[in-house]
Amino acid sequence: MNDLELYLKAGEAVSKALERGFELVKPNASVLEICEEVEDVIRKLSDGPAFPCNLSVSYEAAHYSPIPDDNKKLPEKGIVKLDLGAHVQGRIADAAISIVLDESVKKHVKLSNAVKMALHRAIEKVKPNVPVALIGSTINYTLKKEGFKPIRNLGGHSLGLYLVHSGVSIPNVPERLPFRLEKGGAYAIEPFGTDGAGYVVEGEEVTIFSLNPRPPKHSLLKVSDEEKHLMVEIENRFKTLPFSPRWLLDVYPYDRLIEILASLTKKGILIDYPVLLEAKRGEVAQWEHTILITDKEAIVTTKTSLH
Repeated sequence: MNDLELYLKAGEAVSKALERGFELVKPNASVLEICEEVEDVIRKLSDGPAFPCNLSVSYEAAHYSPIPDDNKKLPEKGIVKLDLGAHVQGRIADAAISIVLDESVKKHVKLSNAVKMALHRAIEKVKPNVPVALIGSTINYTLKKEGFKPIRNLGGHSLGLYLVHSGVSIPNVPERLPFRLEKGGAYAIEPFGTDGAGYVVEGEEVTIFSLNPRPPKHSLLKVSDEEKHLMVEIENRFKTLPFSPRWLLDVYPYDRLIEILASLTKKGILIDYPVLLEAKRGEVAQWEHTILITDKEAIVTTKTSLH
């Protein structure tokens, strides 16, 4: 398969998994069961998840992924963000939807619809050589016109080979960034909107990690045998893609695994991804697509019946 076919196959896996997730997301549903099922859909249709299932609720903006034996249930009301990724030979698709648990809460419906509209307006601007600042201005204008705030310290990003964030940031607000969308590039366009403060802070929970592609050289000299063993497993299974500790329970028991992951993170060998929380605990909605820019057009690789 050529690059386009690889990206499209990854996109189809994400689309099917999002559609299945939409069916599963209901009040009182198990977060762990939903994530494990949609991750299984991705594994059947691609080379595997590009990152763990993110199922973030209400003021959780991103990065909540369940731990083993997680007993978290979805609430009766709120907005659920389902953010999924798949890869095929390292070519990544990344997309998200928002699901309003109780549609009688009209403000939640309006917020979700406003963020979806911002995504569509942003995609209309996508073509080769477009400044990313134009994407941010479009998202910002659309959300503010609807009475909401973009989340200024979250946004889209370029996608590299086995890298979910490969260097180019695509803002949700007007920013004077030097980046432009390039032919041959794959990008996640990812507006977040809120009725809160308009920015996120890091929470205490961490359930997602990845191998640092550029770890401090001195740190590699200070790892234990257990740490070396785990590093090899991570490299072989995930390369530099984010992973869940749930996927490594065959290597070490969970409690010991978390200790080793924390040690490797402290040494700079791993990167951790804390759960991101809206600063004033406002409701958050997210919609996202992956766009591949070819010589002739900008292709949405993650089309669903939901977007």
